[in-house]
Amino acid sequence: MVSIKTLHGSAQLLLDLTSGVTDITETMHRTVARDANPLNRLRDIAGLPPKARQGRTYRVIQSTTSVLQRGLHTSLDRFSMVDESSQLPQNVKVAAALNGVCGDHLEASNNPLAITMNFRNSSGERVLPKSANLTSVVPDASPRILVLVHGLCLSHEYWKGHSEGNLGTELQRAQGYTPLYLNYNTGRHISSNGKELAEQLQVLVENWPVGVEELTLIGHSMGGLVIRSACWYASERELSWPKLLKNALYLGSPHHGAALAKAGNLLTFVMKKFRYASPFALAQHTSAGIKDLRHGNLLDDDWQGIDQDDFHPDYRKPVPLHEGTRHYFIAATVGKHVSTIPSTMVGDLLVRLDSAKGHHADDLRRLHIRPEDYRVFEKLNHLELLDNKVVHDQILEWLA
Repeated sequence: MVSIKTLHGSAQLLLDLTSGVTDITETMHRTVARDANPLNRLRDIAGLPPKARQGRTYRVIQSTTSVLQRGLHTSLDRFSMVDESSQLPQNVKVAAALNGVCGDHLEASNNPLAITMNFRNSSGERVLPKSANLTSVVPDASPRILVLVHGLCLSHEYWKGHSEGNLGTELQRAQGYTPLYLNYNTGRHISSNGKELAEQLQVLVENWPVGVEELTLIGHSMGGLVIRSACWYASERELSWPKLLKNALYLGSPHHGAALAKAGNLLTFVMKKFRYASPFALAQHTSAGIKDLRHGNLLDDDWQGIDQDDFHPDYRKPVPLHEGTRHYFIAATVGKHVSTIPSTMVGDLLVRLDSAKGHHADDLRRLHIRPEDYRVFEKLNHLELLDNKVVHDQILEWLA
């Protein structure tokens, strides 16, 4: 069943897309017309305002789109607030994918599909740290909290995998952890999610039904970067929860960027250099979260004042691993042997081995961990790290 909230958000996004495509088409049309008619170039030089050169057809399309957007909000807002079917797994996964691609736009446009950061228990129920019924939502609360943080375009549902159990419940049975699953908008800047996670973990620890003795964080892909960002901002703000952080595990996290994000940035940069190709450089319209993955930005300083569509060098501020915490890295390669050049270059298809292992030519950026605290798994891709028995067994061994 498709929820009203999903229909509302999708329709709003479709209208936003219509407006964006109209802008692209108009830009292309104007470029062709200017090149074909020298008089149009003179009008550009004269500095006429954009509206004076905008075609009547495009104005009609944009006006109609604007009217439809206002009508959509008026008619469906009240239904979205009471729609329960939006929490069905298939709807959650659709929303998560859209948030990864354009989540910053969804948030800025108040689209109902924009995900607000929240914790979930093993049953998928929302956990509100300040609520009076916190004990009923986590009746098995133990002094050991485990928080699992998903990656780009994913949601808390993906930790369930295809087996009966999942990593959270396995660690609950074996080690007595109480697992919580973070759900968040992966299209936002990693630093924005990191700051919010830092604050939410503080509230969670302060309101936990029993005294917290230990906190463990596990992040998959982008989730690992959000964890590192949260640790940095928590230390900067002198929050207390990092003192409880005993373990942090990173599954296929692109600590120094993801190859696919780098390739998309290069393609966008090249296309923008050509007048006719520039309007179709669609990667420039992807989310802030995706653009952060090019180098693995963790802080506001890594992206503020920088054109992320430009082909610029790595300006990141070095962020060391949080002291006093045991850090574990897991990487994967689709190849049969780790030592081969294809395995090293391709990694798990999305993240190269050196990035997942924290290696870097610059010693200030290199993430130093003990050899026994990282593991590379062969014949596994990026998503299979979430639900693989061998990977789970290694994590259980580390945390035993």
